Amino acid sequence: MSAPPCRLYVLVAMDAPVALIIRRGPADWWHLLRWDLERRVVEPGAWFGGMLYPRRCDISPDGRYFGYFALRNGRAPWDAFFAVSRTPWLSALAAWQTYGTYTIGCRFTRDGSLTISGAMQERPFHGRFPNKVAVEVGHTNWVRRDIQNELKRGWRPPREPLDLPLDPDEAAVVIQRTRPTGHGTALILAHTGVDFQRHSIEGVQVRYFRKDRDGRITPLPDAAWADWDHGGRLLLATREGRVAIHEQKTVQDRRKGTWTETWTHDLRDLEPAPAPAPDWAEGW
Repeated sequence: MSAPPCRLYVLVAMDAPVALIIRRGPADWWHLLRWDLERRVVEPGAWFGGMLYPRRCDISPDGRYFGYFALRNGRAPWDAFFAVSRTPWLSALAAWQTYGTYTIGCRFTRDGSLTISGAMQERPFHGRFPNKVAVEVGHTNWVRRDIQNELKRGWRPPREPLDLPLDPDEAAVVIQRTRPTGHGTALILAHTGVDFQRHSIEGVQVRYFRKDRDGRITPLPDAAWADWDHGGRLLLATREGRVAIHEQKTVQDRRKGTWTETWTHDLRDLEPAPAPAPDWAEGW
């Protein structure tokens, strides 16, 4: 019996053409990769044997730093902690002890500050963070937690109900994001619940759709994650384990709603290969 495909999630920097790919598999191995969206290059980084929570993580606006929540076998305080590292590595430059898994997430701002939501200590037990840090009590809106990274990037509930091809018993929370370059095209995300028995990141079940300028809605069944980059290209992480860029090359493409895959990178058949972080990733 073949192993299940790897699971992918992506964080896109707000102010730089950089993304961080978070890959799970095989089993409890995680792998970080830096995706240079301008050069269309994927650079491998850390391997981690434990548990990461990608939907509770964030990447700094300039793409240089990664805020993450992790669990691993070991003695406290390194058994459950929140940390900041250099992308795409996990060498903690600052780390805070958390009280179990009740950590909601984090948020970097453009001025360099960091807000962490959850049950945790306010002072780092390891290293230091050079800018302002705020620790706040986490909320209990679990769906909001699952889609908080989308909300940070401008996804919002639609102003009017959308006629999505969902099963009658699927109760969905729907958000959408209009393409940054306009032309009336939008991406739609339907959060349909949590099921840890199904292949997903943190058990969260999502379905993606594209709404074209004429209002036509097209399902994206292969998408495990999707978003726009700064230039309006469609970024995808597929359920089979690839990342891809789709584009509309001509005015005619935009009129017809035609998208072409112009680049892809296969992340399926990777084996864990832990290695020390480079020297530059060990300091601010």
